[in-house]
Amino acid sequence: MRYRLSELGEKIGAELRGRDFEVEGISSLELAGERELSFVESRAWVAAARRSKAGALMVPPELAGEFPGRSLLICPNVRVALARVARLFFKPAHPAPGISPLAVIEEGADLEEGVSVGPWVFVGAGARIGEGSVLYPGVFVGAGARVGRRCVLYPYVVLYPGVRLADEVVVHAGTVIGADGFGYAQEIRRDGLRHLKIPHFGTVEIGPEVEIGANSCVDRATFGVTRVGAGSKIDNLTQIGHNVEIGEGCIIVAQCGLGGHARLGRYVMLGGQVGIAPGAEIGDGARVAAKSGISGKISPGEEVAGIPAIPARIWRRAAVAFAKLPDMVKDWRRLRTLLSGPEPDGGSK
Repeated sequence: MRYRLSELGEKIGAELRGRDFEVEGISSLELAGERELSFVESRAWVAAARRSKAGALMVPPELAGEFPGRSLLICPNVRVALARVARLFFKPAHPAPGISPLAVIEEGADLEEGVSVGPWVFVGAGARIGEGSVLYPGVFVGAGARVGRRCVLYPYVVLYPGVRLADEVVVHAGTVIGADGFGYAQEIRRDGLRHLKIPHFGTVEIGPEVEIGANSCVDRATFGVTRVGAGSKIDNLTQIGHNVEIGEGCIIVAQCGLGGHARLGRYVMLGGQVGIAPGAEIGDGARVAAKSGISGKISPGEEVAGIPAIPARIWRRAAVAFAKLPDMVKDWRRLRTLLSGPEPDGGSK
């Protein structure tokens, strides 16, 4: 794939400054060559950009003057421009349409046109696979499940019976959607405590343009639906519990765990290893720092951190104070000695 700089500028709404030429690819500042495009997101990158061999740079307007004589694409938002340009050069090499003779397609399954089904794929009775979707080797699609158009299920993805995926969903290798939630009742008997499994009658619905990372799990609802909203992105090794509701456009970073019936509004962002207690609610646009623990309710737009989570501005001050505690304790002990005075026998406390 090759594009002239002027053509790229038109596609991403950027202003071209400097020489126009044909670009062969995009890369980092360190790796880019003379026929490639790179990018500068902040002033901290200026020195590396000046050393770079990249033929052209995408830069924000405030940094355009830092690179005299260079070909530039001046972008209002460099990271968005990067995403759009990279998609032009990156074309995933999915398998061609067709059904492998080693796949098992049960009677009553419906596969639309242009579907690619790899070896050792299983598609259960009554399941439907939408037009142009790709099922890599080892994928399991249970009876009655629904996969929308242009979805990609990477190797060994498991969709339990009745699970529903909308259009253009991407599910990475090893992810399981629709397993039972972790629901048990405790019964005390003469011979000890028993955990009685509560059957899960519900399902999972994944909205359009959702991407779910490798080895993640989205559990089916006890009753009703576990739901992931349109455009949300879920990283690797994440646990979504039964009856969780995730709004549209959320970002959930690796190793997060969402307990049953938790609610996330629209455009919520969770850092890595965040734990959400069952039934917790997080309002639209809230942000949660990595390793935080959430219970109760977080207001829309709030930024929180810590265990239990508190407003991030307070947590940052507390973190600074915590590092100073050993010296503060020493000072407090000295002050207590000075204020207490000598003991009656001439000693000190």
